[in-house]
Amino acid sequence: MARSYKHIFLDHSGQSQLFKKKPLPIIKKIPLRNPIEHGAKIRSQMEKAWRMAQKISDDRSAVSSPTRDGMYLEFASAPDYELVTKSLEDIKAGIRLLTVREIHGGGDDDKKTITLATVYLPSGTEAKFLEKIRRYTEEQTDKGKPKNEKLVNSIEDIRLAVLESFWQDDLNLLPKEEAEWCEVWLWSEEDGSLESFHKATELLQVTVQKPMLRFPERVVLLIHANRLQLKELIESCDGIAEFRRAKETARFFLELNNKDQADWAQELKGRLSIPEDPNVAVTILDTGANNGHLLLEPLLEDQDCHAVDPTWGVHDHNGHGTLMCGLAGYGDLQSALESLNTIEIGHCLESAKIIPPQGKNPPELYGYVTLQGVSRTEIQAPFRRRITCMAVTTEDGRDRGRPSSWSAAIDQLTSGYADEQRRLFIVSAGNIDDPQEWKLYPESNLTNEIHDPGQSWNALTVGAFTTKARLTDPDLVEYEPIAPAGGLSPFSTTSLTWESNKWPLKPEIVLEGGNAAIMSNGFISEHDDLALLSTGHEPAKRQFDYINATSAACAQAAWMAA
Repeated sequence: MARSYKHIFLDHSGQSQLFKKKPLPIIKKIPLRNPIEHGAKIRSQMEKAWRMAQKISDDRSAVSSPTRDGMYLEFASAPDYELVTKSLEDIKAGIRLLTVREIHGGGDDDKKTITLATVYLPSGTEAKFLEKIRRYTEEQTDKGKPKNEKLVNSIEDIRLAVLESFWQDDLNLLPKEEAEWCEVWLWSEEDGSLESFHKATELLQVTVQKPMLRFPERVVLLIHANRLQLKELIESCDGIAEFRRAKETARFFLELNNKDQADWAQELKGRLSIPEDPNVAVTILDTGANNGHLLLEPLLEDQDCHAVDPTWGVHDHNGHGTLMCGLAGYGDLQSALESLNTIEIGHCLESAKIIPPQGKNPPELYGYVTLQGVSRTEIQAPFRRRITCMAVTTEDGRDRGRPSSWSAAIDQLTSGYADEQRRLFIVSAGNIDDPQEWKLYPESNLTNEIHDPGQSWNALTVGAFTTKARLTDPDLVEYEPIAPAGGLSPFSTTSLTWESNKWPLKPEIVLEGGNAAIMSNGFISEHDDLALLSTGHEPAKRQFDYINATSAACAQAAWMAA
């Protein structure tokens, strides 16, 4: 039977008003200038900088000190205005834009921002800038505006670049009298720039670590230098783009006693910003998790710790699950510890123990156990958006890309075949565990196959590369990293031997998985210098431990997804 309702009418409850367009905010992009006055000022600064650079070069040549061919200039914007950095570069003429950074405290207001750009000018190219300034003061466009108006109007000051102009890190981290490990970024290894740099470092007795990282427009090296040596490198070399403080390796934190480790963890905990009830979660399917750890307690609640078999307990009996949680929660935990800033984390963690404390799961139950782990977390918190992360794989019965019952179970789960709910599932590619195989790097990576269930079509399979090629432990003086910085990690498997026209190409992505070291006699070692820092599962003994290989990469992928 239809039911009728009375309608509610609100009579005489409104007022009429004429519409007024809201005024648009005034955005100050480039300041207005008097071309004659401003052009004269910029020309004077440019000529002064060039005379100073020439005098420095002459003085160095007089005492047979190495000297560069061109000069480094720093261009500054007016406070809270743009700097037209793109027009500062002219690659054909060899003029290069090296760095762009912002500082606060321009003018009378500490909140105002000044943009600074460091530019390299080869000898003789100063005339190109002077010509731009001349045209700005003497010539006009068809619209009656000064030529090069945007560029020159955006420049407030020009001066010779100093060490701070190249420093792309916190200024408090600049080395002083004592040498520190720093990254030096060269803008080219062509035209003898790299050779010139090595000659300068040899003369200045600056230690350069052998591995280098190559990018299309940059070469990165590690050097051990103090403030004076960095300044000398700027005066000696033409190819320098920037300096940064090299990150400590995990060894720094791992060699601390537990009290000091706890102090570091407590300090980071005090800088965390986490929502009260996050609606995004990373579910770790592993050996359990010990959420009493100082850094996991804010992210992993007791009710979010599960076990497929309740008799197993939800604690971490092995350590691997807790290590996974550290990276899935913080990403780069070491950077978070070293930072002075607030660390914002917008997700929580869930743990589902799928590995028994004794014995092993029967292979025919791998898929079932995985589905049960996910199911328990979803029943506990059904409304969360969830990323499932699993670094548990097997070499047993690998099928060269063909589906297994385990990979099929993950495909069913991720596709929503059974319940029309699609899920993001991240799985590790699996590791090359035999150190003898690492000696064959990188050929061993090409012949060792992705582990089951990494062949899942719908899962995101994560392999490992590495940038960790710095050895600080004096006991490793005779060792060298196996993989070059930026290369495939020696632990990572691939799908190269699979039939490419039938099975998926795996892994889809690679993230940091660490490195291994080798001696000339063939002896191989894993080491915390070449691994990632994470949360230890026995915090009463130690807060931190190290993790590497595709497990570490998988956990970072989950953090990234969250």
